[in-house]
Amino acid sequence: MKTKTALWTAIMIGIQLGTLSPLQASECEIKPFNAPKAHQNRLNSGIVGRWDQTMEETMIYFTDEQGAEQAFYSVQKQPADGSAESLILFLHGFPEFAMAWEKELLKFGETQHAVAIDIKGHHYSARPSDVAEYDFVRAAAEIRSIIECLGYEKATIVGHDFGGAIAWLTGMTQPEVVDKLIILNAPHPYLFGRALLDPEGDQAERSVYIGYATGDTISSYIQFFMFLAKDMSILRNPFYKGIRFFRLLSENWLPLSRWKTMTNYYRSIPDISESDLYPEVLSDELRQFYTVEAPTLLLWGLADPYFSHDVLNGLDEFVPQLELQTFEQATHWINHELDDLGDRIEQFIEE
Repeated sequence: MKTKTALWTAIMIGIQLGTLSPLQASECEIKPFNAPKAHQNRLNSGIVGRWDQTMEETMIYFTDEQGAEQAFYSVQKQPADGSAESLILFLHGFPEFAMAWEKELLKFGETQHAVAIDIKGHHYSARPSDVAEYDFVRAAAEIRSIIECLGYEKATIVGHDFGGAIAWLTGMTQPEVVDKLIILNAPHPYLFGRALLDPEGDQAERSVYIGYATGDTISSYIQFFMFLAKDMSILRNPFYKGIRFFRLLSENWLPLSRWKTMTNYYRSIPDISESDLYPEVLSDELRQFYTVEAPTLLLWGLADPYFSHDVLNGLDEFVPQLELQTFEQATHWINHELDDLGDRIEQFIEE
């Protein structure tokens, strides 16, 4: 029996082959964001760190092709004279939020329309309980809607972790709206699936936490948090130093209900061993589906404990215009560890 993800994939393959019409969302609405009173009081008190105040906070609302109402929190910066002609969209990973891209928003917002969103289930964006809402192919269709809501035909998309996975699927299923992709420590979906299935590799062992994350028992919750506690490299960089960490903690981590919705992306991953999406020999249709034609920059920290180096093997077969840069000492949190991340992104965009 096909999973919902497999069904979505079949739909998107049909779209790419021209046998189905593209999915469309209704007109959107963008409104100023007003923080919940409790959060605003904490900001006003100074007990949690503030981010740069020159950025605009908004909510993006639209109804998707399934008839579901979607709401995405965004942080935006662009030239005051309205001279921005291009959009660069940043997608954070688990368990961060849009403000993780503060430095990059400030840099690119001087010349472009720079936008970071809270991905679904995180922070201020919608947090539906239905796991089907977190399907990565569906998420890619929502990224298209966001780009169009912001008034653009296409965008450069930058994604890390879950945000990187969404970026990959956007490149595969919504190529018309992608100018370039920049992905940080998020494996290509097919190569990740094949690595999980490899009995001689160690990806299955590295991914044991996914089973904990998708469990619904107290024991699985405890195992998941114990696993996360072994790797606190997210906090070993200057970005979250001092009281700024307490904003991430108070707004996105301490509300325990957030962990249920944040981990719904794990629940949306099909059972790799039973799925027909990861055969050793790909059909022409699946190979076309998994191919990303947009110029793609992959920045990869080789000290990432969650991903085997095997997920990089054969990547150029699926990404003809690939530029791969690896970093020996960088971890999964390469997005905060590269001091020159903005410069690398800028150089790639201008090539």
